[in-house]
Formats: sequence, C-alpha cells, structure tokens
Amino acid sequence: MKYYCLLLSFLWGFVFFVSGQERISVCNLRCEYLEDPVAVENEKPLLSWQLQSSGQAKSQTAYRILVASSPSLLAEGKADFWDSGKITSSRSSQVGYEGKPLDSRQTLYWKAMVWDEAGEASPWSETGRWTMGLLEPSDWTARWIGNREDAYPDSTLTTPAPYFRKTFRINKPVKQAKAYICGLGFYEMYLNGERVGDQVLAPAVTNFDRRPLKKMLYFFDDQSNQRVLYNTFDVTSLVQKAENTVGVLLGNGWYNQRDRTVEGCMWYDTPRLLCQLEIEYTDGSTELVVTDDSWKTTTGPLLHDAIFTGEEYDARLELDGWNRNGYKDSSWKKALLVRAPKGSLHAQLAPHEKIIRILQPVSCEQKDDSTYWYAFPEMISGWAHIKVQGNAGDRIKLRFVGEEKNDFGQVDLYTLRGGGVEQWEPRFTWHTFRYIEVISRQVRMNKESLVAKVVHTDPQPAGSFSCSNELFNKINEVYLRTQKNNFHGSISSDCPHRERLAYTGDAQVVVESSILSFDMTQFCRKWFDDMGDARNRKSGYVPHTAPFGGGGGGPAWGSAYVIMPWAYYCYYGDTVLLNRHYEGMKQWVAYLGTRTDARGIIVREEPDGWCLGDWCAPGKKMELPEPLVNTAYYYHSADLMSKVAAVLGKEEDRLHFDRLCTRIRQDFNTVFFNPSTYHYWEGRQGADVFPLAFEWCRKVKRKPCSTLCSLIWIV
Repeated sequence: MKYYCLLLSFLWGFVFFVSGQERISVCNLRCEYLEDPVAVENEKPLLSWQLQSSGQAKSQTAYRILVASSPSLLAEGKADFWDSGKITSSRSSQVGYEGKPLDSRQTLYWKAMVWDEAGEASPWSETGRWTMGLLEPSDWTARWIGNREDAYPDSTLTTPAPYFRKTFRINKPVKQAKAYICGLGFYEMYLNGERVGDQVLAPAVTNFDRRPLKKMLYFFDDQSNQRVLYNTFDVTSLVQKAENTVGVLLGNGWYNQRDRTVEGCMWYDTPRLLCQLEIEYTDGSTELVVTDDSWKTTTGPLLHDAIFTGEEYDARLELDGWNRNGYKDSSWKKALLVRAPKGSLHAQLAPHEKIIRILQPVSCEQKDDSTYWYAFPEMISGWAHIKVQGNAGDRIKLRFVGEEKNDFGQVDLYTLRGGGVEQWEPRFTWHTFRYIEVISRQVRMNKESLVAKVVHTDPQPAGSFSCSNELFNKINEVYLRTQKNNFHGSISSDCPHRERLAYTGDAQVVVESSILSFDMTQFCRKWFDDMGDARNRKSGYVPHTAPFGGGGGGPAWGSAYVIMPWAYYCYYGDTVLLNRHYEGMKQWVAYLGTRTDARGIIVREEPDGWCLGDWCAPGKKMELPEPLVNTAYYYHSADLMSKVAAVLGKEEDRLHFDRLCTRIRQDFNTVFFNPSTYHYWEGRQGADVFPLAFEWCRKVKRKPCSTLCSLIWIV
C-alpha cells in the first residue's frame, strides 16, 4: 500500500511539474521593436512581446499591460500611467500605448501578462522600460557651432577636421547625466578622455538640409523634406565631481562630401556640431552644458577626411590630452555660431555602425624595397589599423584594393610622429577591399604591422541557415557578407566602394532576403522615412536614391517606395508604417499616371531624364526596352497599392487601384504582346517573365515557350 501511495504522489507531482512547464509565459519585451530604448519619439509607443512554453498548441487569447512611472509602483501593481485591463486579443506585436500623455525625457516601466487557449493566466513578465526623447524644438537650448564658414562653396577641397572642447564643473552628487548629440557629417565624442558610445560613422545619413544642386547627372527638382538624426547616451558613469571636459571631433561625412562629383555637386556645408549634456543631481536640480560660442575649437592632425577616398593624418600635429582636464587651450579660438540645418531633429533608433570584427592578414608579401602587399581571407567593408615605428616625418600610403585589383581611389596617408611605436586607424571613412598595398620608403612593415577591421551598420541576425549542401551554405555565407558590406548609415547601397549610394532599385530586389536574414525593423523604418523625405511633395516623384545622392534609374527605382513597405508589412505585420507612408505611396502611383503617353505606356519618367531598362546579363547592354520595364512597374505599384488599401480598410481606394490595374494590363498587352507567338516584345526571357512575376497572367491559353518558363498564361 505504501508503494502505491508513493507512486500516486510521484505521479501527481509529475503532472503538476509538467503542467507548470507547459504554462505559457511572456518574454522578450520590446518597445518600438527595441529592448529598453532611449529617445522614443512616438507618443503612443508600440509594445511587443514573445510567448514561451514547452507545451504544444499553446496560444494567447488575451493580454494585459501595466505602465508605471517607477519600478516600485509597477511591482505593487499600481499602473499610474496605463492599465490596459484584460484585452481579448491574440495580438502580441505593435500594441499601441493608450495611457496618459507622455513628455520629453520621461522614463516609463511596463510589464505584460497573457491568457492562454484554456483561459489560464500567465505570470507577469519581467519589467521593461522606455525613455522618451526630446519631443519639442524648445527642448533644445544648444546652438549649432562650427570652426569656420565655407569661404569657397564651389570648391571640391576641404579643410582639416575641427576639434571642439568645453570644460565645466560639477559640485553636487549626480543622479543621472545624458548626452544628446548630432555632429554633421560624422562625430566622435569624448567625456574626460573616455569615448562616448561604441558607434562609428555616426549619425546615420539622411536628407540633412537644403543645398544647391549643381552639374547634376540626372535632373532633380528638389521639393524634399529634411531630417537630422541625433544620438542619445547615458554618460552618468563618465562625469566626475569637480572639473569635467567634453571633447568632440567632426568629420565631413555625407554632409560635406566633395570628393565624388560624378552624380553632381551636392554637398551641404562645412561640418557643424549640436550637443546638449543634461545633468540631474540627487537633490532634484538640473544643469545643462550646451554648445554655444563659449566652446573652444581648433584643427589638428586629421588633415583630410572623405568618404570615397580616405584620410590623411599627420601624427606630428597631435593634440595630446585635448579631450581631458588640464589641457591648455589658450591657442584655441572661440567656436563660431553657424547656420542650423533645415532638417528637423529626430532621435536615431536605427542601428549604429560598429566595428564588428578584426581580421588578420593571411599573407604579407614584400614586392620591393618600399611596397608591401597584404591579403585577407575575404572582401570586407572597413579599414586598416596599423602598428608601426619610425622617424618623425616618415610617410605611409595605404591603397585599398578589391578582387578586381581596382582601388577606386581608396587611399589613406599617415605621417609618423616618431619616438616609439605608433598605432592609427581612420575615423570618418570606410574602404571596401580584400588587399592592401602599403607603400613607404622609410618604414619597415611585416605581417604583424597591420590588421583589418570590419565596419558596417549592425542589425542583429533574424535567424540562421545551414543544410547538407556545402555549396548552398557557401552561397548563403557570401550573401550575408556581401549584404552587410553594403549596410552603411542604415541604408543598403548599390556597392560599398564605387558609388556607395542608396539606390532604391537595388534595394527593392534585396528587401525580402534582408528581412529574412536580419532584424530590419528600425533599419527599414528609417530608410522608408528617407524615401518619404526625398520624394517631391508636389508631383509625387520619388528619386532613384534616398537619401538623395543623384543618379538615374526609372520607375523601377521609385517603385521601391511601394514595394519595400509592402514587403515589410508582409513579414512584420506593421500597419502603422503603411499608414505613415500611405499618402506618399498613393501619390507615387498617381505621378506615374501623369507620365504615360497616348498608348498608356511610360516611355520616360521625367521629360528631360532618361531611364534604364533591364540589364541583368553581365557585360551586355540593356536587352529590354525601357517602356516595357517602366510600364510593368507602373502596374506592379498599382497592384500592391490595391493590397495596401485593402489592409488599411480603404475600400474606395482599393477599387480605384483595381480598375487602374485592369487598364494598365490591357494597354501593356496591346503594345507588347504578340498573339501569334504568345511572347511579349521579342520573346526575351525578361519580357516574358514580367507578367508572370507581377501576377497578371491567368490560365486561359497555353503555348510552348523557349524562354525562362515553359508555359506562359495570357490574359
């Protein structure tokens, strides 16, 4: 009998143990897709979570969210900002905050619980939090400062990089200190000699300002919106009682990019800085340290920095201790109050650029007395870090070469200071290379003298892929590396060395693979804002690069403004983003309608512009006529807008786009379809595949095809 009682007790214990294990729980809390974000601007932030259970067929049927002003209140269940109550819904992503109005700088704490399919409640989640950014222009008391005005606005030459510093005192215990900063084009910030943040090449590129457009490769009527991103840092651990020093170094970045003018002369202005340090003391008082003309500025060893070419650095001019207390800055001049960019200030929630990993060279070959050839295991985007020794004035030239042995003008120059081992790497450029040629008549190099640092925007992986086929694994590995090499400034470039531009035509063909491979939530939201900013608000025209950087293309490029948000919705279910851009997307399709000729075909996008057709085959000219490609994308954009309108409940618009699709399809078939051969145009693969790819063929007639598809279905 004892045996059976023990067995029964064990079985009951096991049942309760398994039941506990199968119980649903809430984890991975996210606000605006981020973990505990700072500088949130959405006044109704989107809250998301994931479910966890070892049981099968578990699901959420309801949820409850609590939001409070402190962790202690939240722990007591006192939601002084929002208690959603029990909401019957399976939704666990992008649940909008519906509580009290939120103010700048506010930090809120939240947690969630759910009910499963059996009506059983989960325990409360761990606590998450978010902090609001600076929501109003009046929150900024800092002024934009610079080192000089642009005396030669038409010149492609730039001047040495400006350094800025400011000392201030703290006499009371500090509760919290935050830094809000924007340095255009790029910046590095230091507090008491310590680097603030681990980001590089910050902030992310946007359409910063109004600018003169000269010698344009492709006509552009600039009716765009402007936006400038600032970064936010908690610097509490870096401030100290008594004297403190903040130092900032600026680079030209995209704001003063003058070294490539193929697409036109499109620089904005000389580098400028906006910085606001907010200190909250334990007694409740606050203090601001802001950029104004009390800051000091000078130039130093960074003689030249440019995105496309590289940097020139003379270590003999180094300013030892310039960003620390006690530095003598009597020779520095007062900072200059400069014009503020036209762009409105917004917090950067998109991922930063970072140094991702370090590669050792696989070989170092000495070609002659002054030339060394370093080879690396793969093509990377980043720069070199050198460790050398020589005399003052010795020079080193580093030439960055790709697999095709072309450097595309990517060169760094370093002049030694002398007196011991020196280490250096660039700050405000990146190179794309597999090989580095080092030229120096004075400095002896070896394999240990140089490493490569991989640098790109750092979206987190969304998953992984592996299979038994090593070729497929290798293809996936090469794709991931190639895609990451093209991630800079939270845009995806057409190439990371030659043009480096955010061509939207290139982006729309990789958007799905990017989403499948990486967390593209904030990356894409930032980039879609870039497209919305760049579009012409009067005509609806969307340029071929966004942020706008010149260059040509055609409707397949501007159509990315419809294609990419739709793909984003398909994977993330984000209707907030669709609503945000709906009118702009709708206006783009209307714009295309104004470019059709009497046949309903788009021959040209802009009267004075030019278009690209389809030119997929390497080494060949375009094999499909531009009007065919243009009109196919007109249909595709209208078709997707019908789907977007349906998702957003805009029935009248959906019917309009459906009718438009029917008309475009009929016009396209009238002009390009040959009923005797059942081919489009001349029967090229691309011409026949467009109707299939854009889903306007129906199963009515079949005819053998010798092209990409064995059958084509004709309307």
